[in-house]
Amino acid sequence: MLRSCVRWGAGALAAAAMMTGLQSGAFAFNFSDNSSDTWAGDVNAIALPEGTFLAIDYFGYRHGDAYITTPNNLLAKLGGGHTIPSTAEAFTDITRLVYFTSLLGRPLVLEAALPFAKVDTLNIGNFPTVQPNGFGPQTVADGFADPVLFFSYGLIVEPRMERFLALTNFFYLPYGRDFDKFSAFNTSTPRQFTWVPQVEYAEGLGKFAPGLKNFWIDVIANASIHTDGDAPFAAAPGIQFDRLTQENSYNLKAFLRYQFNQLSHIAVGVEKSWGGEQTALGGVLGATPGSNPFALGPTSFGKDDYLKGHLQVTYPIMRDLQVGADITHDFERSGGIREDITAEVRVTKFFIPAQEPMK
Repeated sequence: MLRSCVRWGAGALAAAAMMTGLQSGAFAFNFSDNSSDTWAGDVNAIALPEGTFLAIDYFGYRHGDAYITTPNNLLAKLGGGHTIPSTAEAFTDITRLVYFTSLLGRPLVLEAALPFAKVDTLNIGNFPTVQPNGFGPQTVADGFADPVLFFSYGLIVEPRMERFLALTNFFYLPYGRDFDKFSAFNTSTPRQFTWVPQVEYAEGLGKFAPGLKNFWIDVIANASIHTDGDAPFAAAPGIQFDRLTQENSYNLKAFLRYQFNQLSHIAVGVEKSWGGEQTALGGVLGATPGSNPFALGPTSFGKDDYLKGHLQVTYPIMRDLQVGADITHDFERSGGIREDITAEVRVTKFFIPAQEPMK
């Protein structure tokens, strides 16, 4: 029940700043804490007994093949067009700890996660060196991203009826790697706090038709509410945007899952995200165009707007150890790096307390 560690976002450095030879990345790319990395079948785990502890690690690879601009995006204004051939590669790792307890007679799951990201390549335009218009390899500040605290509460937990409904609240804390406003890309937000309320629903289909035995549907829906951030980008000391605002983000996932057993399934799904536009404001760069040589006015730094497909598989290596893989592909993307492929491997270790024998 956690989001992937890297979401590509975008914005820009002033064209005037580039022409005067300021030493910085040409475009500012900012991380967005949005949505979650909840998998198909995750909500079923809410039926695990009280006292269960899980240790989970996610290792991911993300590859982007193009930058898709929006009307208020400086990359388009500088001649890049709507689709800019690009290369982006990142490796991610998320460590997650989970504890199962109860509240008012219903399951309560307490969790914490620490994401890490290493960006290997970020090259907008696929040029070997930075060009006069700013396209080319970008500077990166990566490392530990914003840590996450979250909890899930079981509203409907009916294993025999094959029906589950849970509410999860994620809290993304602005305490990741020190944000560097002079870098073109950061894997932490500029000190933004994000709250993500999420609903997870799963229903077994076998009770409706014998031919659908072991088939499930999973629906995961959430909204991401962001606070304003600090200065998201500076071309030079004193030449910067002063703050970042971000609209609410919305995300919906739907999966068709075939459950082989409690720890093994295969699922196909679709994910749609929209909203979340980041806008840089204030300061010398955010002033009304024409008021100074560097002024751009309010500038978009990207959106959480995409449509992607998922293919997921999980399999138990041992009774208390599960491994899974999730492969995705962007069908649509607006205001950011299009991910032609991502791959994530998840390893889950179960520590389930011994059950007392029935009297």
